[in-house]
Amino acid sequence: ICAGVLQVFAVCYLGWLEVRDADVRSARSGAVLNADRQLSDLIHKLTSLSSRSQTQAMLLVLQDITLTLIDPADHTLLHSQPISCIRVWGGGRGFSRDFAYVARDENTRVLKCHVFQCDSPAESVTSSLKQICSKVRSENREIIHREQSAHIHIHIEFPTPKTDLQHSFHVLYLGMTSVLRPIGMDMINGAIDSLMSAAGKEDWTPVLLNVADATITVIKEKVTHTLHFWLDNNSISICIASFMGVGRDVHTFAFIMDTGNQHFQCHVFWCEPNAGSVSEAVQSACVVRNAKCLLANAKFE
Repeated sequence: ICAGVLQVFAVCYLGWLEVRDADVRSARSGAVLNADRQLSDLIHKLTSLSSRSQTQAMLLVLQDITLTLIDPADHTLLHSQPISCIRVWGGGRGFSRDFAYVARDENTRVLKCHVFQCDSPAESVTSSLKQICSKVRSENREIIHREQSAHIHIHIEFPTPKTDLQHSFHVLYLGMTSVLRPIGMDMINGAIDSLMSAAGKEDWTPVLLNVADATITVIKEKVTHTLHFWLDNNSISICIASFMGVGRDVHTFAFIMDTGNQHFQCHVFWCEPNAGSVSEAVQSACVVRNAKCLLANAKFE
């Protein structure tokens, strides 16, 4: 019976069998029984166990996006199942009256295969379900398209590297120590621990840390002394700043320099309120520097 979006089918409910996730993981929603052996086997098993006296007459109703089961005598609602939550469903080809669907019980969370015998060929039920699923997919695509259209005016530009990038930070300089390797957080954390245990905070040097796209400059506050840690590539295109990172204490930041001849120095800083901004600025400077090198190389290719 079909009345607009309301479709009603007379069925006999044979019962349900518990199934495993693995049993339906490869099953295709909407597959007919002849193509889905797992569902077919479940229907055959439950049909052989059930007698006609054990079955229950019902009305299976498809409306909008819901499958409901109703008592035909007093029209009591027996069960309501969102179609979107059905894992797999199937019906026999041709004049087969077998129909089943698998869904998770919302109370017990058990996957159940519910099996029915229809008064008419089950193909009418599966065709209606297929139409509903197609309509839902179409509506979902329209929703996604509208959401994407709402953002079409967003313009993302990837700028060319700038030469005037510079950030300044008032930090404490703990000092420098040699490390065994040019990379690794174990090298960073070891250097931080070593310098923090060697002197108290009152002995650390207040400095102004300037980060540009080519250099990191450390200037002692109130003292006219400047240290330059060059980020430029050397003649063999190896960046001197080989590794950097925030230590276990979020106030600490350090980077490792490759000074040549397998000698590596780790410089450590204490930052307030944390080292996040300093770390981001140094990383950005290295990224910009590398991008400029790539652009320069591309011009000669």
